[in-house]
Amino acid sequence: MFLSVVFFMTGLLGFLTFTVICSQYKSNRKVNFYLLVLILFASSRFFLYGIQTLISFSVNEDLVVLFRSFGCAVFACVYLYFKSFIDNRKNPVFKDLYHFVIPVLFGFLNLLMRKYSPSFYLVSYFLFALIPLFYLFLSYVELKNKVWSKRKKTVFVGKQKMVVRRWTLFFFFFCVLAILRLEISLFLDIYIAGFSDGTSYLWISAILCVFLFFKILLTPTVLHINSLLNHSVDVKEDFELVFDDFWMTRNDVLVENNQELWLKERVGDNLDSYIYDIERLALDDFCFRNPTVSLRDFAIKLEMPKSHLVYFFKYHSNVSFIEFKRTVRIYDAIILIDDGFLEMNTLDALSKKVGFSSFDLFLNCFKEISGVLPQEYIQKTKEAC
Repeated sequence: MFLSVVFFMTGLLGFLTFTVICSQYKSNRKVNFYLLVLILFASSRFFLYGIQTLISFSVNEDLVVLFRSFGCAVFACVYLYFKSFIDNRKNPVFKDLYHFVIPVLFGFLNLLMRKYSPSFYLVSYFLFALIPLFYLFLSYVELKNKVWSKRKKTVFVGKQKMVVRRWTLFFFFFCVLAILRLEISLFLDIYIAGFSDGTSYLWISAILCVFLFFKILLTPTVLHINSLLNHSVDVKEDFELVFDDFWMTRNDVLVENNQELWLKERVGDNLDSYIYDIERLALDDFCFRNPTVSLRDFAIKLEMPKSHLVYFFKYHSNVSFIEFKRTVRIYDAIILIDDGFLEMNTLDALSKKVGFSSFDLFLNCFKEISGVLPQEYIQKTKEAC
């Protein structure tokens, strides 16, 4: 009875997670089609399993066999999720279909052996154990080459990559544990002739999924999901700085006059808040896409006196406001390139999009900040895919 409730509640939590992620689908670069498929598959499985064990109604055996035979396609979705995540693709493409050839062939083979060659049914268990290991290996190679071992191009891009690296490590480790549970279940099925099709100890997978669902719902840095229904999350507390190498949080600076001494008392007690507000406004509101935005305009948007902002950049920043503005624009440009902006637009259009009034200035800043020209960055990105 207890396990039935666990399965049922896991399914409901999964459906809630699926709904929240669907609401993020268009606006969130880290959400793609295969993540939705994986969560929907897991949620449906546990929900139906919980309902069946609670109410004890009969299910057509042919439907169960069909579901289990072709259900291994979910392992291909694991690999395609990681690949699409790395390539910043939200929707499936035609070339993804060939990854489902093996699961579909296994499904038909499994059905045929069940019906015509029961004596060879152990072969299907061997294949069922091999398929998830194969796609887990492909996922590991993809992540190792393009995420975990990839050197950062710039400081601020490296900060963003850390969030991606931690999430992929967590999700990959989750997949490892879930597949390990399946492999042990299949081995025990053969050893004791249970033939449960890998459903032994399914409650372990349910508990793992509960951890996964809660991490997605309650950790903003995972998929930038900032709220769960009416429960607000303190985004500021979990916000990870992108340009933290720019800021100096020491409050023992030597000021030059009485006016700056007064500003030190006002600004010094709220340095963390200033840094958070500056980065949030620069990155989320895209205010620097306006080519004419000035320090005064930025201060107005921050709802603070211009003198406070001048003091902050003088004593608590390693860069000037002009340098910060240009760096944010190049950061914005790199994100747009990774999102495929240049598939339908030119580099000149990109420079204007992020706020540069001069294309030559854009090229010079891109080279200075990222270390390469835009064309070289695009080429390296294509080679890495």
